[in-house]
Amino acid sequence: MTTNLTLIIIAAITTFAALGLWRFVAVVTSPDKRRLKERLFSDAVPETKGQLTRSILVQMEQKGISAHLIRFKFFQWVFKLLIQAWPEMTLGRFVIIDLACTVLLGLAVSTMSGMPIAGLVAAAIGAYAPFMLLTGKRNKRQKMLGNQLPEALDFLSRIMRAGHSLTTGLQMMGDELPKPLGTEFRKCYDQHSLGAPLEDCLKDLCTRIDSTDFAFFITAVLIQRQTGGDLSEVLTNISGMIRQRVRLQQHVKAKTAEGRFTGYILVAFPAVMFCLVSVANPDWSSKLVHETTGQKLLAAAFFLQMLGLFSIRKITTIKV
Repeated sequence: MTTNLTLIIIAAITTFAALGLWRFVAVVTSPDKRRLKERLFSDAVPETKGQLTRSILVQMEQKGISAHLIRFKFFQWVFKLLIQAWPEMTLGRFVIIDLACTVLLGLAVSTMSGMPIAGLVAAAIGAYAPFMLLTGKRNKRQKMLGNQLPEALDFLSRIMRAGHSLTTGLQMMGDELPKPLGTEFRKCYDQHSLGAPLEDCLKDLCTRIDSTDFAFFITAVLIQRQTGGDLSEVLTNISGMIRQRVRLQQHVKAKTAEGRFTGYILVAFPAVMFCLVSVANPDWSSKLVHETTGQKLLAAAFFLQMLGLFSIRKITTIKV
């Protein structure tokens, strides 16, 4: 019984670890993001530890425990996730919260169950849960920023047509636009007003707003500052392109809704049926829960369900 429970726990830990590793690799090795980063920072000074290590935001973190953590690649990724999801949270404070969740949950489960292995599983879940919540918060915030971007570009285009400078436009956007996009532009203007080069401020702004459409806007501004041209017309064209992309994304999402809904049903159906059968025939379900063969079958079924969910999501996810 203990051996089989250990196998199930190891399978669960492996699944969570593989999911976390897959999300990390997907973010770091995305070809679209890599090309955009090369375009944005192609005129910058050669770097040794990556763009994030010399940004204005990281310079503000150079104190306390954050100053030591920010030197490592993993914590640079965590810090980037923080500034995109929860700008008020510091890296050191988040790491302390994550460690507290890991230790407290692991000790609580280990003490109540009397099984150290169960405590290790709980500790792994406690370590992963803050990152999962942070990722969800980041996705929600980035989606809100993307929805506000077309109107913001139209607003900046009108400011430029009125004869104002780009710096004045950033200030007016910070004052007039709603949160969270207005807050980001206000932060960019404040950094520039304190003496930072506008190009560096815009690159930091692009780091905080992880969006392909926003990267187009920043690239257009950087090129215009080097070559000249009618920036207001460029912003109008980018705004129209973004609206068309959003319209196409919504159309694709509607077309793939049936496949995604089918996937969710197929994943939830076995678990629901198992619960119903357990109520109707406890003897049958007890063989799966308490016998060695049944536990192995449950572990294999859980792994295959997660694999099926991952496959369906990859098939129904179409990048526009």
